[in-house]
Amino acid sequence: MSDLVVDLTVVEIDSTVRAVLARQLQVPADALAGAGPLAPVLDDAARPALLTAMGEALDATFPDDFLDGVHTVNDLTSAVRVSLRA
Repeated sequence: MSDLVVDLTVVEIDSTVRAVLARQLQVPADALAGAGPLAPVLDDAARPALLTAMGEALDATFPDDFLDGVHTVNDLTSAVRVSLRA
């Protein structure tokens, strides 16, 4: 993990995750509700692209099963924060 990732604030991480997710889903970032479900809009085929895009944006690597158990935007941002702080 690079120093860049360690030095990111919670707000920066959340903003980055939301921006990447919005770009992948082709929707405005402010249209993503925190408690909104990911399943209807993020199908199995789109998950690897999201993981790759988040990894590139945050200079991190996420395992293939990272999104297992992630159901909402809030779940996603929380999981990324935990992963980057570990």
